[in-house]
Amino acid sequence: MKYDLYTDEQLVNGLINNNKKIIEYFFCKKCSKLFTYIVYSIYGGRASLNELVNEFYVYIAADNWRKVRQFDFRSKLMTWIGVVAVRFFQKKKEVLIEHESSEALIEKTKYFSGSYNMTVDKTFDVRQAIKQISNIRYKMVIEQLDLEDVAPERLASKMGVTVDNLYNIHRRALLQLRLIGQESTYKKCLREE
Repeated sequence: MKYDLYTDEQLVNGLINNNKKIIEYFFCKKCSKLFTYIVYSIYGGRASLNELVNEFYVYIAADNWRKVRQFDFRSKLMTWIGVVAVRFFQKKKEVLIEHESSEALIEKTKYFSGSYNMTVDKTFDVRQAIKQISNIRYKMVIEQLDLEDVAPERLASKMGVTVDNLYNIHRRALLQLRLIGQESTYKKCLREE
């Protein structure tokens, strides 16, 4: 997927002049990987991507794009935006994070399990997404823990790892699966334009 439709100068001018096409491109496509990174690195996957995009838009568009006007082109726009966004979201972390009880990682991420009354269509979609994961170990962990309901202790023993290590592998596998799902959503978005 290519995100370099505009130069930094075109993006800055488009934002400052409220060019709807450039604003949509910038926030929905150009910054998509940045926002995905922030969702998982700062918020641990517990914040809404749409909410982050909206919050950041309001922040940098305030006072007639005052923040964007401070960009001086001494670096790449995305490098500068990345620093601004990370600082902004670190300060806003407590406000934007979804409140939830502290429970084990496996319970928080077990939304693929049959115990949640998943429909056949959703199972099929998940299986299609799992096929796109390149790491064979990640595929196996998701399939066994989430789709086949294998006990974590049993799978950890079978793999020769500790249960804690299995949870770490599972977390990374789910992150990769989420990224594949988001990439698929962005591709669908591009096709609809």
